[in-house]
Amino acid sequence: MIELFFALTLQVVDLPACDALEYEGTHVDCVLVTESGDTVVFGFEPGEWGEAGTLTITGTEGNALLSETFETESFFYPSLADLDGDGGQDILVPLITGNVNTEYLLIMSGEAGYVVASREVSGYGLDPVVPGLFVAQARSSAIEHFASFYTWNGEALDLEASVSITFDDNGNSTCTLATGAVGRGEEFYCDAVMSE
Repeated sequence: MIELFFALTLQVVDLPACDALEYEGTHVDCVLVTESGDTVVFGFEPGEWGEAGTLTITGTEGNALLSETFETESFFYPSLADLDGDGGQDILVPLITGNVNTEYLLIMSGEAGYVVASREVSGYGLDPVVPGLFVAQARSSAIEHFASFYTWNGEALDLEASVSITFDDNGNSTCTLATGAVGRGEEFYCDAVMSE
């Protein structure tokens, strides 16, 4: 076990940081290190419809925390962000990037460790709103955008609400609640995305 830990440590030392890389036609193996010291190693090779990827999360003592496989056609690299405001960094792995939106494999961190929350969260931006709530903003056309608000309870990702933002010929925008929780109200959700 000690030999395996040292082998992984040497591998990580030789890998570039994912957030420092630019995509140049194919992904190169890379690493991300969370603020808590956990290490996320990404490996890429040619896949069935893009690149086959693996990620392995290792704790500060060399213990394996999670291993996951994925396919990617995105030209972005994985990144870290505290989406739910719990102080732990969550892992965003781009899977498919279209003209504007990117679909992500989302791995949330928490007291129970790391959990695959979704392989379908999509947008051009994923941002925290308030503790326990984040937004995925997506564009459907030049004059219509959508924002989906998600909550994370440590076990499951839930769509709380969605808003639609439309733009007229003069550049004025209108935001309306499309689906979801009336409890926080349309104004809350629209303010969260219209202030950006």
